[in-house]
Amino acid sequence: MKSFVFLGILLSMASCANKIIYYGRTYPPTDTVEIYFRESDISEANEIMGKATYEVTARRNSDKVQNKIVTRVKEKGADAILFDEIALTNTGSSTGGAAAGAGRRRGFLGIFGSKTKYTKGQMIKATLVKYKKNL
Repeated sequence: MKSFVFLGILLSMASCANKIIYYGRTYPPTDTVEIYFRESDISEANEIMGKATYEVTARRNSDKVQNKIVTRVKEKGADAILFDEIALTNTGSSTGGAAAGAGRRRGFLGIFGSKTKYTKGQMIKATLVKYKKNL
């Protein structure tokens, strides 16, 4: 029985892993990716090949987060990435539950409520760009 509980915990942890969500076209992998923060800075004729979203805890090092995104963008075949939005987020999760018991405090029936824990995170949204000269 304990092994099933442990397996359930492992599966739930794995399902919460931080993943880059990508919707769009894929091309052969590229070796280099140019990084932009304004669309007007892209001087090459291009097409938007897709959109990516990545949400991680705020504790993650921004250089590591950017490197992970750039690595994934190379795999998708992008020539450039345009970081559209980088924001701090709050996510909440409730823990605990209600329980009844004989409370010693003032002699009433004790009821224990749940708590909500807020976690700070980073939400990164980006556009993947393919230069027309490389199509």
